Amino acid sequence: MTKLNRQWIYARPVTGELAMENFAYRQVPVPVPGQGQVLVRNRLVSLDPANRTYFVMQNYRPKLELGDVMASFAIGEVIESRDRRFKTGDLIHADLGWQDYAILNSYERSEYVYKCTQGHSDEDLIGVLGVTGLTAYFGLQEVGKLQAGETVVVGGATGACGVIIGQLAKLAGCRVIGFGGGPDKCQWLVDEIGFDAAIDYKGNDPAGDLAHICPEGVDFFSDAVGGIVTQSTLPLMKKNARWYHYGNVSTYDRATTDSPVDLGEALTATLRNICEERNLRPRFLLVFDYYCQRKSAEKVLAGLLKSGQLKAPTTIVDGFEKLPETLIHGTLQGNRYGKLNVRLRR
Repeated sequence: MTKLNRQWIYARPVTGELAMENFAYRQVPVPVPGQGQVLVRNRLVSLDPANRTYFVMQNYRPKLELGDVMASFAIGEVIESRDRRFKTGDLIHADLGWQDYAILNSYERSEYVYKCTQGHSDEDLIGVLGVTGLTAYFGLQEVGKLQAGETVVVGGATGACGVIIGQLAKLAGCRVIGFGGGPDKCQWLVDEIGFDAAIDYKGNDPAGDLAHICPEGVDFFSDAVGGIVTQSTLPLMKKNARWYHYGNVSTYDRATTDSPVDLGEALTATLRNICEERNLRPRFLLVFDYYCQRKSAEKVLAGLLKSGQLKAPTTIVDGFEKLPETLIHGTLQGNRYGKLNVRLRR
């Protein structure tokens, strides 16, 4: 009997909020690797806000086309190899997509496809030691340049990247305030993660609440959200403050090919004037541009994990069939904390 490969494909154009009708389930034969290829069995699929942008733009990877296997970074195990770089049993980080098995080619860009360091859990490899953790680490190294005593504001602080940024800022001796969605998540940031304070962006007056907590202004703003979070923080930023902008999650559900994902609607005329007067510039970096430094960053982050100085909270959903609904309802009714993954097999 032919062994089958389960897949979720991009089936209908996204014209508004993501829905089940945008995906279709199919089964195809498990592919056979050719010369210079490896067959990888998927174990843990990463679900990230960036997944939502794949339908409308190039982001880490080419834009999805109808009929494509839904894209996602994942951790998988090499089942068969005809590529000298990999052997059977190796764990691989790659854009494996929403499927049980994937073929990787020897000519794939090496910053997207690499053999994982041994001794770490799949969850850490795809999270704090993967794209999200490295986005946090290099953002602080290249943009943050933090000094002890500075005030740091973290948007999306309960998410995979924000929760790491906040902890690294605390380790640098900074005062850290994070934005969270609801009082429970704000309490979690303070009690469990160690932030100095947290602001509920769903509250009645997040801008006023942040101003009360930051009377002397903000030195560094880590911004993955846009919207009310950006609007609340920019007026408090000091002249020449640093602004790391690596996402605009508040707009992703409305993103279309005709409506780009950017800060446009969040930046009112008043805020644009503030940015001009104070020399505030959002800086974005692509984490894969720092691939040559990946292992040294991984070593630092792994050391902090082992010593207990860094926590890497993860929310795991089990089951291949759960992939679409987990991305569609990514906050899991408020029960999502840290990195979100779907486990296909242990």
